[in-house]
Order: sequence, then structure tokens, then C-alpha cells
Amino acid sequence: MESHARVFRIPVFSGVADAEIAPGGGATVFLRLGLPTDRAGLVAESRRGFPVTVIERLAEVLGRPQQTLLRIAKIAPSTLTRRRRSADGRLLPEESDRVYRIAAAFGDAVDLFEGDVAAASGWLGEPAKALGGTAPIEHLDTEAGATQVHDLIGRLEHGVYS
Repeated sequence: MESHARVFRIPVFSGVADAEIAPGGGATVFLRLGLPTDRAGLVAESRRGFPVTVIERLAEVLGRPQQTLLRIAKIAPSTLTRRRRSADGRLLPEESDRVYRIAAAFGDAVDLFEGDVAAASGWLGEPAKALGGTAPIEHLDTEAGATQVHDLIGRLEHGVYS
């Protein structure tokens, strides 16, 4: 079986917002998960299906139980076990998309807290008045909820009281 080495590059701001994730803590999150940091690479990897190890790594960097991430990503523990035992060890594209939603929000939170992973993780788990008193991480189970979290992060970055 031929092995293909993956090359990950740390993005350098090029002024092309659609091509790369802005440099900073958010891009580092994707590197720590073993995922590409450029948008085209992330799309391709999501379509192929993320390796199941992304779930374990994300739980570790978030400091949350894997069961919490599985619940939010709507992946049954038995499904993860099957994916882990499969020949390619990958999630389905739909599952990868849901995991990406969590990782992207975490990356944005890390950027909001200027690279402080612990503060970003803590913020995701704390009730937010702007989200009806529920924690941002609990909103990441739907695309609409994830949009609310990203909007809140954007408002906070710009100093809008929320």
C-alpha cells in the first residue's frame, strides 16, 4: 500500500480572503486537528470525509468529552466505532461537515481570545445572554445556530455589546 505524505502549510495573509483562513489561532486549530488550513483543502477533505481521529483531537483541544462532540455533531458512538474500524477510517461527508461546524466556531473563538485556547473553550461552554442564556457550543448542532455563534463572535470582535 502506497503512503502519501500530507503537506500542511501555515497560511500567510495574501489579501485573498476566500482562499485561505486568516492567520492566527483559528488556523492553528485546523493544523492541530490534522486538517488543511486553506479553504479549498478543507472542502476537499470534507467531501472525502475527515479521518475519525479529528473527533478525538477536537475533543482534546476543546477540553470536552468526546461524547459531547458526538452529541452536537449528531454522530452515534456506535457509528464512530464502525467508522474507526472501516478500511479508510473516515467519517461520511455529512458527518465531517457537522464536525467542521464545531471546529470552525472554536477557531473563531480562539481568534477572538487572541490565541488563548483555554479561554476560547471556556467561552464556548458558558451561557451567553445573546444566545438566550445557553452556551455557544450548544448552538453548533444546527447551521442556523452556528451562524448565530459566528455572528456573536463578530459582534464581540467589533466591540458591539451583546
